[in-house]
Amino acid sequence: MPLTPQFVMDLESRMQIIAEREYNRLGSNLWWQNITKVKPSTGRREIIMWLLSTAMIKPEGSGGNIAFDEIVSKYTEVENKWSGTGLKLRRDQLEDTDGGGIELSAQWTADVGAYMAYYPQKQVTHFLKNAHVTAASDPKNGYTGYDSLAYFSTAHPVNPFNTGAGTYANLLTGGASGSYPGALPLDVSVTVDVALQNMTTLMSWLATFKMPNGEDPRFLRPKGILCSPKLYPRLVQLTNAKFIAQVAGSGAATSDVEALIRSLGYAQPIMADELAGFESDTTYYVMCDQLASSQLGAVIYVNREPYKINYYGNMDQAVLDRADELEWHCKGRNGLGPGHPYLLIKCKGA
Repeated sequence: MPLTPQFVMDLESRMQIIAEREYNRLGSNLWWQNITKVKPSTGRREIIMWLLSTAMIKPEGSGGNIAFDEIVSKYTEVENKWSGTGLKLRRDQLEDTDGGGIELSAQWTADVGAYMAYYPQKQVTHFLKNAHVTAASDPKNGYTGYDSLAYFSTAHPVNPFNTGAGTYANLLTGGASGSYPGALPLDVSVTVDVALQNMTTLMSWLATFKMPNGEDPRFLRPKGILCSPKLYPRLVQLTNAKFIAQVAGSGAATSDVEALIRSLGYAQPIMADELAGFESDTTYYVMCDQLASSQLGAVIYVNREPYKINYYGNMDQAVLDRADELEWHCKGRNGLGPGHPYLLIKCKGA
């Protein structure tokens, strides 16, 4: 079978259909956009400004004593980086009548089509597993937030320009200290009753988060939990329960908790297969909403050039005759960086 422009065109049309089908098929297993805000980019680096909401009405006494607000901001920078893969087929692989080359191209296209949809989730998974260390301490894996701390930290400043405004924690681990709740396990190491109490404690902890003025609440609400497959059945049980057995001495064998769970705001949990075995399957992440919309989100995904497969397009026979092999490239350019720490809480089991 000779290699002709029509053959290559038909082959590439088939590859495009396969890639589109596989890209769309994977959508049911993707969760990364639940915690990520996607922003378009026009340069090699994207500089994103966070304007602190410090405005606050204050009493003027008898009048005329106006207190002026100072507008302050922080910047975060995300660098776009290339990533991709390619396929190279020799002329004889395509001209041989056994169809081997066609099968290879179809398999590669299906794999790459699915991976174009999945790769951002792989990047976000890396972030979730490593954002408790800074880029300074681990340049390859760490993530430093706009407040110069690791994204998951127990001491984020409420206002980086005013140390008197206090701190907040988006990493819950260890023992409780003062208002800090420490670890709030939901796994089978605690009873369902205790797990529900921990979910309640977490919601009340979110209510302590302040705006940058250090006084007004952020009005954070939990909107969902991301967890490993092992933890997922317990969280489904918790978020869908109607009755839960009480601990001994509580005065009741079971309690109607349906209205309580609904009022906490936790939606159906999200299972992330990527977290299987991570930190003994006891760590989970709580995604939060706030009253005011966020320009950053919990995680920033900057999309400079979406992934695409580069095809040859129309070729004449003379050009094709000089080619001993054909190549197809899948490339994209993007970056991922920390957003607002208060929108994503990492909760460890101990």
